[in-house]
Amino acid sequence: MKFRCERDALVEALQTAGRAVSGRGTVTAATNGVRIEARGNQLAVVGTDLDLTVHVELAAVGLDDGVCVAPARLAADIVRALEPGAVTVEGGADEVEISAARSRFVVRTYAVEEFPVLPEAPAAQVWLAPAGLADALRQVVRAASTDDARPLLTGVLVSAEPEGIRLVATDSYRLAWRDLPGSASLPVGSEQILVPARALVELQRLLASSAKEGAGRAAATPGHSDAGSGEPGDAGAERAGSGEEGAAPDGVTPGDDGGTSAGDGGGAPIGLSIGELDATFWVGGVRLTTRLLDGRFPDYRQLVPPAYPNSVRIAKAGLIDALRRVRLLVRDNTTPVRLTMHPDGVDLSVVSQEVGQASESLDASATGEEVTIAFNPSYLIEGVEAAVGDDVVLEVVDATKPATVRSPDHDDYRYLLMPVRVS
Repeated sequence: MKFRCERDALVEALQTAGRAVSGRGTVTAATNGVRIEARGNQLAVVGTDLDLTVHVELAAVGLDDGVCVAPARLAADIVRALEPGAVTVEGGADEVEISAARSRFVVRTYAVEEFPVLPEAPAAQVWLAPAGLADALRQVVRAASTDDARPLLTGVLVSAEPEGIRLVATDSYRLAWRDLPGSASLPVGSEQILVPARALVELQRLLASSAKEGAGRAAATPGHSDAGSGEPGDAGAERAGSGEEGAAPDGVTPGDDGGTSAGDGGGAPIGLSIGELDATFWVGGVRLTTRLLDGRFPDYRQLVPPAYPNSVRIAKAGLIDALRRVRLLVRDNTTPVRLTMHPDGVDLSVVSQEVGQASESLDASATGEEVTIAFNPSYLIEGVEAAVGDDVVLEVVDATKPATVRSPDHDDYRYLLMPVRVS
C-alpha cells in the first residue's frame, strides 16, 4: 500500500475514525488501530470498537493499492506533527512508513486479518436536515445519563411522531425532548430506537465539522452553492444524486421539504438507515454506525404535568449569568439554588453551611402564586442554555413536581427538571 495525501485532510480522517477506538483492545489488539485502505485514488479509514464504527472516505493520490492497520492515536499524532503539505504513507506486512519533507517515521502495525470484519451498511432510508438535527442533539444529548449502571438511560430515544421525529433523553433528574417537525418518518418497524448518547456526541462533532467546511467553501466561492459542487475530495458532493450507496435518492433535493428529505437548508441532508441491531448515519464522506441499545425507554409522557398554574418569563442571558454567580458558593451537587417566583420577578439564593450565602434578584414577568422551588444549579443552567431565543419561560406546579424550561417562541423543545427537596 502506498498513497500520498494532504496532511490536514489525512489527520482529520485519522482523528475522526480514531474516536471510535476505545484504546482498550477488548476484541483484539487490532481494534486499538485504524484500518487504512487505499484503492485507486480513494482512501478509506475505519475505526471501531464494535459498538461504534466510524468510516471516513477521502481523496488521495493512490500509488499502490493495499491495506494496513496502524495504531490509531500514534498515527494521528505523527501526521499532525508533520510539516504542512503532502504526506506519503507506505505500508507493508508488519510496519507502515509515514513521511513528509525530511521527516520519516516507521511504525509497527497490527495484523490486518485480526481487524473485525464489518458488515456493509445498507443504503440510507431517511434524510434529515443537518441544521435541525444539530440543534436537536445540542439540546437533548446533555440530558442523557453517563452512568453505565443504568444503560438504557445512556441512550437517546428517537421516535416517530405524527408531525415528524422526536428525540428524548433523561438521567432521571432531568429530561429533554426536541421535536423535528416535517422530518421524514422513520422506517416501518423502527418507529422507536434507542441510540447510545456516545454515538450522538460523535455525530454532533461530525455535523459541526461539516458545517464549518461548508461555510469555508461558501466563503471561498461567494455566490456558489457548495451542494453538489463536485470539488475533489468532497465525498458528500460526489454522492449527491449519484445513485451510489448513501446517496440521496432521485428526486430528493437537499433543503427541499418534499419527499423523504427534511431539509431546512444548512447543507446536504444527513442520511439515516436503521437495521435490526444498529443504525447508520451519513455525514458527507463519513459513515457512523452504532449498535442500538436493547430495552424499553421509560414512559416519559407520564412525567409531564397536565398544566402549570405558575410561570415566569425572564431574560435568558441575565438568568444564566445570575445562576453562575450564586453557584460560586456551591461546593457539591447537594447544594441547590432556590428560586422564589413572585409578581415582581425572581429571587435566587444559595445557602452553604460551610461557605456562606448568596442572593440576587431579577426582573421578570410572572403569573400565578408566589412559589419557592429549588434545583441543582448546573442542571438548571444547562436547560436554560439549550433554549432558543432571548427569553425563557420557567413553568412550575409546586415545589415538589417537575418544572419545565422552554422558549416562549419555539414550542418544539422542552426541558423537565426535578426539584430538590429542601427544609
